[in-house]
Formats: sequence, C-alpha cells, structure tokens
Amino acid sequence: MSLNFGEIVEPSTRAFWDDYDEEVADEENTFATSLEWIWYHDQEELTDEQEMQKTLASPFRFVIVEGQKVGGFIGKVLQDGQCKPICQLSCGTVSVFHLPDEKLLLCVSEELEPNLFGAIAQKLSRWVEAAETVSTVSLQPAVLYKGLAEHEQEKVCFIKALGSVETFLADIGPLEAPNVITGVAAGVASYRKFSGKQSVVYGCYLDSVILDSVSSAPILRLLKALRVPCADRYELKFKTTSNLYM
Repeated sequence: MSLNFGEIVEPSTRAFWDDYDEEVADEENTFATSLEWIWYHDQEELTDEQEMQKTLASPFRFVIVEGQKVGGFIGKVLQDGQCKPICQLSCGTVSVFHLPDEKLLLCVSEELEPNLFGAIAQKLSRWVEAAETVSTVSLQPAVLYKGLAEHEQEKVCFIKALGSVETFLADIGPLEAPNVITGVAAGVASYRKFSGKQSVVYGCYLDSVILDSVSSAPILRLLKALRVPCADRYELKFKTTSNLYM
C-alpha cells in the first residue's frame, strides 16, 4: 500500500470487524474442505468410510504427537519401526497409526502452518469424540517457555502438563501461566473441552528440534506411561554428506 504525504489513514473500527470475522471463517472452511484423508487400503474392496469405521469399532485411546521432524522419530520407535500408518492427510504432514491389539490410535503431525491447525483438528474430530481418553504430546522449543525453574535450565528436555493428568511421572510439572499450548494439540484439547470431555496436553520443551538419545529419553518414558508400545532407546544416525573432513 502506497501512502501520499499528508494522507490520513484511519484505523479499522468496530464497524468493519464483522466483515473481517466472516472472511476468517470462510478461510478456515476453505482449509477444512481442502484436506482429505488418503487411506492405505489393506483390502481394495473397502471404502474410505469402511476403513474409518474399522478404527471406531472398538473402544480405543487416542494419542496425538506433534512437532517438527517428529514423524521420523515415531516411525523408528513405534513397535521398533514395524508399524505403518493406515492413512495420511492430503497436506502430507499428518498420519495416523492404528494398533488394535493395544486399543490405541496414534496421530503424528508435523504441520507448521497455523492456518491449518484448526482444520486438522476438525478432520480428527470423529476420533476425538469417540476416544475413551485423549492425550496430546507437543514438542516445543525450550526458549518459548517462560518462568523456567533454575533446576530445569540445564535439562535438554523437560515436560509440563495441562489437564486432568492421570499419568504421573516424577519429572512432569504443571504448565503455568503465561505459557500456552498451540497447534493441533490446542485444537483437540479445546474440542474435547467444549464437548464436555477431558483430555491431557503434555508440552515437551527441547533445546533442539533434532532428537537424540538424551533428549528423547523423557519423551519415550512419557509415551510408555501412555501405554504406547515403543523402543526403550532412540539413536540418531547421522548421514555423511561430505568427505571433506574424512
């Protein structure tokens, strides 16, 4: 926008807010309708809806793990890398694993676009409504946490919880103001709350987005406490990209 010298620019007034809200609502609806589940059919004759009903047929627990580059981590530690997703959102950043023997549905999200968080939560709504329990694990940079205690400053990963915590671990403290949870975890927690159901949000604060054997240890303990079948240890394997220093 170009301005001429002396031009008076009036700020937006309340009179225009309703129009703006309608535009935001239309934009969110557009995002929601553009997302579709891509199912990896075990049997070709089954429809997408039949695949969905298979996941809803028995009582289950719903665990959502989100964070940057978390997909590779979960893919390696979940059932020692032997578990494959049953479906993926068309945005390519959200996938769902079904473990019927464990009565578990696990969603993994690497989405970073804020405009898609609400739409993704909406696409998960059928599972969010039907699940007996819902737990979300959100990986966040430690620099975003305000009011860090002195004994936590040296940790490569510390965990805070919000909600009706049923999984008690000695090193998990309550999430305190002014800290907030964002992303798909926040959308799902809000959905459960307004549906009159409970959920728990775990914020895992890391000094680096790249997980290694040390920073992943508290997360693996949390996943095991949530009865997610995963490995005892995670090893980050570096790939040599250059022979310059060899």
